[in-house]
Amino acid sequence: MSGIRPLIFGNGKILICEDEKGTIRDLYFPYVGLENHGNSIKVGVCDLDTLYCSWLENWKIRQRYKSEFGEEFCSRILESSGDHDEAKAGEGYAKDKSIEGIPEACKRSVSNIGETVFENSELGLRVTVWETVHPSVNIFCRTFEVRNISNSSRRLRLFSNQNYRILEHKIGETAVIDKHALIHYKRNRYFLHASEPVFDQHAVGTAEWKGLEGTWKDMEIDANLSGNPVAHGSVDSTLGWTLPELKPGEATKVHYWIVFGKNYCSVLKVHKRVKESGKRDLFHYNFNFWHSFIERVSVLPEYAWMPQLPEKVVKCFYRSLLTAVAHMDIKGSVIASCDSDIKQFGADLYTYCWPRDAAWVCLALDRARYHHLSAETFEFFSKTITPRGNFLHKYTPAGDFGSTWHPVPMIQIDETGLPLYALYSNWEIARSVWTTGRYYRCLVIPAANYLTKAIEKDTGLPIPSFDLWEERKGVHTYSACTVYAGLRGACELARSLGDYGNADIWKRAADRVKESIIKRLYDNKLKRFRRSLEEATLDSSLFAVWYFGVLPPDDPRVVRTMEAIERELLRPSGGIARYLHDSYYGYMNSWIICTLWLSQWYSAIGNLERALELLEWCAAHTHPTGLMSEQVDDRGRPLSVLPLAWSHSAFVLAVLEYLQALEKREGGVCGLPGK
Repeated sequence: MSGIRPLIFGNGKILICEDEKGTIRDLYFPYVGLENHGNSIKVGVCDLDTLYCSWLENWKIRQRYKSEFGEEFCSRILESSGDHDEAKAGEGYAKDKSIEGIPEACKRSVSNIGETVFENSELGLRVTVWETVHPSVNIFCRTFEVRNISNSSRRLRLFSNQNYRILEHKIGETAVIDKHALIHYKRNRYFLHASEPVFDQHAVGTAEWKGLEGTWKDMEIDANLSGNPVAHGSVDSTLGWTLPELKPGEATKVHYWIVFGKNYCSVLKVHKRVKESGKRDLFHYNFNFWHSFIERVSVLPEYAWMPQLPEKVVKCFYRSLLTAVAHMDIKGSVIASCDSDIKQFGADLYTYCWPRDAAWVCLALDRARYHHLSAETFEFFSKTITPRGNFLHKYTPAGDFGSTWHPVPMIQIDETGLPLYALYSNWEIARSVWTTGRYYRCLVIPAANYLTKAIEKDTGLPIPSFDLWEERKGVHTYSACTVYAGLRGACELARSLGDYGNADIWKRAADRVKESIIKRLYDNKLKRFRRSLEEATLDSSLFAVWYFGVLPPDDPRVVRTMEAIERELLRPSGGIARYLHDSYYGYMNSWIICTLWLSQWYSAIGNLERALELLEWCAAHTHPTGLMSEQVDDRGRPLSVLPLAWSHSAFVLAVLEYLQALEKREGGVCGLPGK
């Protein structure tokens, strides 16, 4: 299992990722997924009587997003909303058995506030860390609560070590103490660190250079820091707080924050605002913002049926929505994963925007009524589409062409069909002529014309290109279905704007592709669809035949294909593999998205019991924080990256489609279009 990122915090301009040991590893700024300045921010504690020192990353750990809040916290929320009488003032954090008097908004909430509990029985200490990113200002805030759980009084010192790789390497950095703040910088990237109470020890120095490991060694030697105020080159820093003496059971807190900016004046200005407004307000503001954000789901026609879902599935739905959004840059890019531990195909990462993955996120966001967010991604698409009208392999969050292992012309044709289909889906749900009109000439016309020209005369299918798994070149069923869906969507968009000439051209092209998919890609001997013209391998992506409307979900050819997928690709853990004999990260691991595709099909044909079983399987195989990996091995362990934005967007879609089917079965009328 690669290193995972169970906790992530972002606001569209910065994204911070914490590993399974509670160490901050990734700090993306000023794009979500581009310029990872992270390396390590870790915390330690020293006993000043014994000089025994330990880093928290070696302690027993429990990570989650905070879901229960005490009365004191909630009373602050009610004060800000003007509703003072629903909560009682109190101390401490709520437990399951003692949450009476706390408003519903604060019970079992889905927040973006991380809560990590470290415990060390040898030291007799418990350290709880609450952390979050401000929704609109580039501030990362952490609060450390150090609690004495031993039977004797303790004199302690808390430490935080910062080791960056600004602009992704350590050469030419500077770290400097300026009064009560610590600043790391290089060129126009500044990171200011401050705290309340103010740190009373500090050291900056050389790290990872000519045998010098870093200032964190000072802590381990004698629990004292050198006080050196400035260093340059390959540097790190350590801050220390001498805590008040703690009697058994007592606790104390340290509030610590990092401000991100592009010059000294900008980070100092934000820092002063934090000092004036109060650190605790950052947590309240974050809670209110994201609580209001997910409340938008209540406008959905399916919302009334949410109580029918198991609590774990509901929590994963909201966490999936927040996680997908966390992978979005404010300028429209959607990275596949923020987990930088992955080294895919010769030391490359998942921190690119694949048009395919981004289109799936758009489909989920539009289905959940977050049209303003998908519109930002359509803007990104409009700026990255080539003059020929197609999309290339992948892009950086800044919109530059990303690295590739594909030879020229570097095309995966589904990555042109899917964005077009996503824009059509936006129109189908939102009916926003503004969005459709804005992107019609710069996105719809060039992409639809490209797809029309990419249909081969002999076969009626798209030209060969790499498949969605990016492993083989050919004429693939999944790719052909997305081309059909994109052209059909373009036809409907053209009609909505009165462009009947293009609508007719694209309809004829879509009909031809549909006819050829049914004629050439269905195997009469196997009684199911083939992966491609070139090979008949069973592949879970064949769900595309019904999902994109080539055939209805209850068509016998679809039914036999989906039954074969479940029969032959079902794994011992209960999930679904990508395809027969897949060897990526192990033999035929389950994929979250493939499992959800089967759930979506069962919802579409009305077998809601099996659909829910598969949803519950996915929810059961999340990390305790609620984040989903790309793959799950046969023993149920996450593999490859965690989180994966595509897994989360697929979960949002699968849940909403299940609820729509449930409403239909129970006699309701759902306002969303069916497949």
